[in-house]
Amino acid sequence: MENVITVSLQTPDQNRSLVRGSMEELHRLVETAGGRVVQSITQRRHRPEPATLIGRGKALELAELGKQAGVQTFVFDQPLKPAQQRHLEDTLTAKVIDRTRLILDIFAQRARTREGQWQVELAQLAYRLPRLTSVFGRFEQQTGGIGTRGPGERKLEVDLRRLRDRMALLQKHIEKIRQERTLQRQVRRSVPVPQVALVGYTNAGKSTLLNALLSMSAGLPGRQAGAPHHRVYADDKLFATLDPTTRRIRLPSGRVVLFSDTVGFIRNLPTELVAAFRATLEEASNADLLLEVIDVSDPAWQEQEKTVSDLLNRLGIHELPRLTAYNKMDRLSPKTRERAARLDGFLISAETGKGLKELLAAVENRLSEQWVEKDLLLPYSEGARLAQLHQHMDVLSKVATERGIQVRVRTHPTTLAQWLSKNDARE
Repeated sequence: MENVITVSLQTPDQNRSLVRGSMEELHRLVETAGGRVVQSITQRRHRPEPATLIGRGKALELAELGKQAGVQTFVFDQPLKPAQQRHLEDTLTAKVIDRTRLILDIFAQRARTREGQWQVELAQLAYRLPRLTSVFGRFEQQTGGIGTRGPGERKLEVDLRRLRDRMALLQKHIEKIRQERTLQRQVRRSVPVPQVALVGYTNAGKSTLLNALLSMSAGLPGRQAGAPHHRVYADDKLFATLDPTTRRIRLPSGRVVLFSDTVGFIRNLPTELVAAFRATLEEASNADLLLEVIDVSDPAWQEQEKTVSDLLNRLGIHELPRLTAYNKMDRLSPKTRERAARLDGFLISAETGKGLKELLAAVENRLSEQWVEKDLLLPYSEGARLAQLHQHMDVLSKVATERGIQVRVRTHPTTLAQWLSKNDARE
């Protein structure tokens, strides 16, 4: 296990509690990556040092501290420019990475599918590209002129070309996956079932919630979730879930909806990751309803909620209908729980199952707000499909006529459109 010192810079315009919260989160990220934080250092400065981010004196102090503690890695909470990283490594004589590189490393550990591995690799290469140029730049192979021609420059050009070729190949693979996912969604859309996407901060309990809903849907006690292959991977770790998972959940009325678990968000989510995982995040953009899960037991839950909202804006899906579930109520004190109960959302515990029935009822009510009523005429030869209508829609009335069975239904517009496209029924 690597010994790590985490480092942050706080300027006068930054809130002290937010900086402290970010450092605590960085501590958890290091532990998730398999490191051990031996010390955390925050320097207060009026402005960052251009060459090393922190002051030169502080960098020398960290170098001595690192030698005494046997530190192999320094992790900075702020993004480092390639030149800053190079200068810091020279001064600290140890590996130096920033928050972005750390998150990329965790994603690489967590990626279980070929799709996830490709997306992580693309993000890593996008991060490495400017740093590769910088590494060669320190040997003055980019300036041109006398003394700079020869193998060094050619090697850089070859490495850059290989890197860009690999990125182009990965982008083609990911684009193919995006098209496949679009087809999969179209297949799912061909079945008249509304879709709900679970979104939220990393480790807010989205996967645990999905497993708990599976238990309820199967009529099982506790946290059992039916057959093992129906369960989704859930762990008390940051970014336990990278690949989207979709499961069928039965609502209180008996109607079935699809719930999709998505990758968790985090503050300062690297741009490279947002771009690489866009195909995965599109799963949420096609939902009929977003169910935002918030860990209300986390002291920084309000900042996390803001991060999620900002990222939903960034992805262009902030205007989709949304419900909020404040999770982990079992970890709250009675007084805090009383305050949380007044929030504009639903207080739940995915761990104990508390509040899940009310949450599912709210999901059904919210979906039903979008529903419409229509009259359908089923030919007598298609009478067997009446049972399917009962399964996916509210059948308000049935009347036998000379032309067939006149049925008035109430359902989601998407469900109705799917039904009409697949069945010989007239309005």
